[in-house]
Amino acid sequence: MTELINSWIDWLLQALGLSGPYILFATIPLALLQSLFGFFPFAILIVLHVSVFDVLGGMLISWLACNLGGIAVFILGRRFFMDWFDRKWGNKLNRYDKWQRYINRYGIWTIMLLRTIPIIPNNVINLMSAVSPLSVSSFIWGTILGNLSYIWLFGTIGSTLIVPREEWNGFLAWYAVFIVVLLAIFIRRHWDHLQEDKHKRLGS
Repeated sequence: MTELINSWIDWLLQALGLSGPYILFATIPLALLQSLFGFFPFAILIVLHVSVFDVLGGMLISWLACNLGGIAVFILGRRFFMDWFDRKWGNKLNRYDKWQRYINRYGIWTIMLLRTIPIIPNNVINLMSAVSPLSVSSFIWGTILGNLSYIWLFGTIGSTLIVPREEWNGFLAWYAVFIVVLLAIFIRRHWDHLQEDKHKRLGS
């Protein structure tokens, strides 16, 4: 499936006559569509951007595009298309009920985790957040930091054939520091919730 999507994107770029920086005329709309429908892995666009704009430039552009798509879907869904979302996605979102509860409880931190580790499709995260009591500011910050984490990790992995191993290791080392800092902040802010959840699991 991924190879088919790669071939389709290559065909689209060739059909539109886009190369170099001009690929953004195709990849930005694709990022918006992916944020709503999730019909291909966003990692494809990350690798494409990195191959054209180098590692840092490609990751920055991918991060901005992913943020734009996620925030646009969230705001449109919450303010204008809530009934449509409920009819179209209501039953499908039930399978992610556990994660919906985590979003309601931990807010920004659940968004960051789900964006970093692709447990749930990107578009489903946007839709679940739109129908949750999560505030707009929490969603935006969770999306900005979560997408930074995801693109930092997968952009680095996807660039292994482009950059020297020493530089690649440096990206991963700083990523590890970033994750440790976030985990420390999360544990400090939600220690009581974590203990409460632990007691519930143990039945005490």
